[in-house]
Amino acid sequence: MKTTDHPLVETYLATVAREATGLSPERRSELLADLTEHIAVALEEETTPGDEGVRGVLERLGAPRTIVATAQGEEPPMPPASRWHTIAPLVLLPIAGPLTVVTPLIGGIALIAGTVLLWIAPQWRTRDKVAGMGATLLVPLCIALVGLAVATGSMHPYAWELATMAAAALVSALACAHLHRAARRSS
Repeated sequence: MKTTDHPLVETYLATVAREATGLSPERRSELLADLTEHIAVALEEETTPGDEGVRGVLERLGAPRTIVATAQGEEPPMPPASRWHTIAPLVLLPIAGPLTVVTPLIGGIALIAGTVLLWIAPQWRTRDKVAGMGATLLVPLCIALVGLAVATGSMHPYAWELATMAAAALVSALACAHLHRAARRSS
């Protein structure tokens, strides 16, 4: 067992992580890595064995809230995500798919607007944005594939519309559900 695997250390680091939600993800990761390394070094040098030695190291570090407050003082705060920045992409991206089937111009505009709003919103990490965009961009691909099936005569036009609408709605809804969960985690 590594010295940082001690339950008291894990609880301490979890508390720091919870308190550090206001920091940028990069700064939060850096802070946790620095603390983990500092704790490991301090525990190796500790002469008091067991839980008492661990408690002593953690007490010397200070309260998690104090550590995070110090780290926040070193970093400008993340801008708070407005409700608009969260809701707009989550509305525009799922309706873009079905709108693209009915009226491609309006659907395309909704897709572009949703995409721009998604990428400028501060509450999502890059991987969440990529996942949301990947799922959303599957909609035009699905439309193209079903359109190809109709053009070759292997699918009836009404079935094309229903299949495309259903696929577009499902894929967009899944992408938005993922983004909604991610936004709630970050707030």
